[in-house]
Amino acid sequence: MTKITFDKHLQKQEFLNIFKGYEREVFEVEVRHDPLLGNTSIYNKLLKGKIKVIFGTSDHGLIDEMVQASEKNCILCPDKIENNTPKYPEEISTTGRIYQGEAVLFPNLFPISKYHAVISVSKAHFLRLSEFSTEILSDALTAARIFVNSVYKNDISPLFITLNANYLFPAGASFVHPHLQLLISTVPYSYHKRLLDACDKYHNTNHSNYFNDLIIEEKMIDERYISQKGNWHWLASFAPSGSNEIIGIHEFMDDFEALSEHDIKQLSSGISEVLNYYEKMGFLSFNFTIFSVRNSQNQKGFNCLVKLITRQNLYQNYRNDDYYLQKILQSELMITLPEELASGMKSI
Repeated sequence: MTKITFDKHLQKQEFLNIFKGYEREVFEVEVRHDPLLGNTSIYNKLLKGKIKVIFGTSDHGLIDEMVQASEKNCILCPDKIENNTPKYPEEISTTGRIYQGEAVLFPNLFPISKYHAVISVSKAHFLRLSEFSTEILSDALTAARIFVNSVYKNDISPLFITLNANYLFPAGASFVHPHLQLLISTVPYSYHKRLLDACDKYHNTNHSNYFNDLIIEEKMIDERYISQKGNWHWLASFAPSGSNEIIGIHEFMDDFEALSEHDIKQLSSGISEVLNYYEKMGFLSFNFTIFSVRNSQNQKGFNCLVKLITRQNLYQNYRNDDYYLQKILQSELMITLPEELASGMKSI
């Protein structure tokens, strides 16, 4: 029996509904707590009727205009990348950049980590989510792993890795062109550190691995567990930290650099399937992060994992989907319950 509990409680409120002749009605809000970190997520079933108001519908005419206008001067496109992006010194890459299939990795001109690489994912300037194929993603992730391996050989100080995606402006991207950002740091950033510390504490208290226990528990409950692909387990988060959050957990590996070719392929396949499902849900913009720690850390109880979330759709005067609830109160609003999200993923 694992030590994981899925805590949730209801808060009830009564008021007089103007749309029902001021009839007294009782409304319920469900608050969930993340089993590891304690983050809160909030659900009100009535908000489902506001999905179009909250997220809107992507304006494909506007998107086509944006794609055409941005392509002219896009430094990530194959005809411009060679003459418009920096290079790494020879000890990192003999060619200055790393090339893998359609993916090209090079330094970020404005780094926010000791090593901060950008990866142009595809030759295509714009991809619908269903076009992020396993092959395209696998090449990008392989380029990242090659770079991490080179850094490890030359520098013992970097210990913490995140591989990140911001797709389109609502997700914080500066470029339309599909790309990833790889951060390799001597210190973990806030959320990464909280994950590592919490996993270590759980291991010391329970003498077991949190993520392995989570997989066991979620498979037994079978409400949010989606599938297994190779060594990766996919599930919808009980208390998500972003809209429609789906996570993939490696069974035993903690270091992205040490993933096998098969691991990379299966991870890419899983991400591709999630993005394809997001498109079926009506979304176009997303974020994901792969979390990793260097093997030499001997971090207890942590597994390499990826978190994916949807972001606001793109249309004229679109609203931001993060507001005080997420940015300051650090709680997430659930529009689609994780159990419904997992059920939908399993049905495709």
